[in-house]
Amino acid sequence: MKALQFHMSIPKVLLTRTLGMFSKTAYTSRFAPVALEDIPEARVRGDHWVVVRPTLTGISGSDQKQVLLKGNFDNPISGVISFPHVLGHESTGIVAEVGAAVQRVRPGDRIVINPWLSCEPRGIAPVCPACAAGNLSLCHNFDSGGLRAGLHLGNCNDAPGAYAARVALHESQVFPLPATVTDEQAVLADPFAVSFHAVVKDPPDGDAPTVLVYGAGTIGLAAVAAVKVAKPKARIVVIARYPQQVAAAKRLGAAEVITAKKGKQIISAIAALTGARPWGSRWHGLPMLSGGVDAVYDSICSPQTIEIGIRIVKPRGILSIIGVEAPKRFEWTPIYFKELRVVGSNAFGIEEFRGVRKHAMEHYIDLCASGAVDLGFLITHRYPLEQWRAAFDTAIKKTTGCVKVAFAFGDATA
Repeated sequence: MKALQFHMSIPKVLLTRTLGMFSKTAYTSRFAPVALEDIPEARVRGDHWVVVRPTLTGISGSDQKQVLLKGNFDNPISGVISFPHVLGHESTGIVAEVGAAVQRVRPGDRIVINPWLSCEPRGIAPVCPACAAGNLSLCHNFDSGGLRAGLHLGNCNDAPGAYAARVALHESQVFPLPATVTDEQAVLADPFAVSFHAVVKDPPDGDAPTVLVYGAGTIGLAAVAAVKVAKPKARIVVIARYPQQVAAAKRLGAAEVITAKKGKQIISAIAALTGARPWGSRWHGLPMLSGGVDAVYDSICSPQTIEIGIRIVKPRGILSIIGVEAPKRFEWTPIYFKELRVVGSNAFGIEEFRGVRKHAMEHYIDLCASGAVDLGFLITHRYPLEQWRAAFDTAIKKTTGCVKVAFAFGDATA
C-alpha cells in the first residue's frame, strides 16, 4: 500500500535545507527525506490488535515541522524515535479487522485513534508508574517492549502512521464514536486533547480569569474551546495571524483577537485590555507588565512568543508551553521577578474533568456529542494522499481560507 514515509538521511536533510533557502518546494521535492512509497499492508499484529481504514487524517503542526526539517540535532527526543516512519497521527476511521481477543470494537465501527505508544500497546505488564497514574504521555518505556522506539504513530518504524490506507493499532488506541459525532469533529480529537490537558492540568486562577491563547492554529483554537468548557466565564484573548483564524477564534468564544505581530504592539494591546502598567527597560528591549493576564497558553512556543508571554502574564500567573519549536536565547528575567509558573504540557492521558476521570479523547467525544464543543468547521481543505505535496503546500502557506488540512480516504475525499 502507498504511505507517506520519512527517512532520516543526513545527505538528503542537508541538501533539502540548502535548496530550501531558495524555494520551499524543496521540502517536498524528490530530493527531500519524505516521499510517497510502497510499504507492506497493515495487518493485525496480535490478539489485541485491530486494523483501521482511515477516513480523515489531519496534517498536524509537528508533521509540518518535520517536513520543513525544523529541529536541532541535539534534541534528546530523537533518542526515542525510529526511522524510517510513516507520518500521520491525527486520524479517524473505520475498523476493518480485529484480533481474536478484541472486545472493545468490531469490524465496521467508526473510531478515533489515540496515537500514543505507551506501555499497553507495547505489551509491557505491569505498566510503568506513569501509565498506572494515567500519565500516558510520560510513559517510561517509549524505547522498550514489543515495538521499536517511538512516542506515537508517525515517529515509530514498527507502528506506521495514518498517512496510509490502513493502520494497525492496539485496541487500547481506539475509541468508538457515536453516530452524532462527525468525522470532521473526530479527526480533531488529538489536538483538542492536547489543549484540554494543558488547561485541566494548569487551569487559570479564579472563576472569571483573563486568558491569552497565543497562536490560532489548530492547537490554539482548540485551546480556546478547552478554556471555554473548563472556565465558562473566562475572558479569552487570542493572538492570530490570518483572517480565517480571527473568524474561527471568535466563533469559538474569544472575546478579543489581536492581530499585531510586533512584541511592543502586543504588550501595549494587553496593557490596554487589562489595565496593567508597562515597565520598560531603561536601555533596550520590550517592556513587561505590572499586571496582565491570568494565564497564557502558548501554542507556538518560539523564543519570541515565550518572551512576550512572560512579559504579559501577571505575577504568579501561568505560562503553559503546549507547542513545539526550536529553542533560542531570550530575556527571561520576568520569570523569577514575577514568580511565574512556567509549565510544560505534553500531549494527554487520563484526565479528571467535572468529577469524571477518563481518557481526554473520551471527554472530547462526550463534549462533541452534547454540543458543548464543535471544531469540525476547522477542516477547510481535504486532499487525497496522492496529492500530498499540494496538501502540505496549502497547510504551510495557509492558502486563503485555510485553517486545517486533512487527507481524505475513499468516500471521504472532497
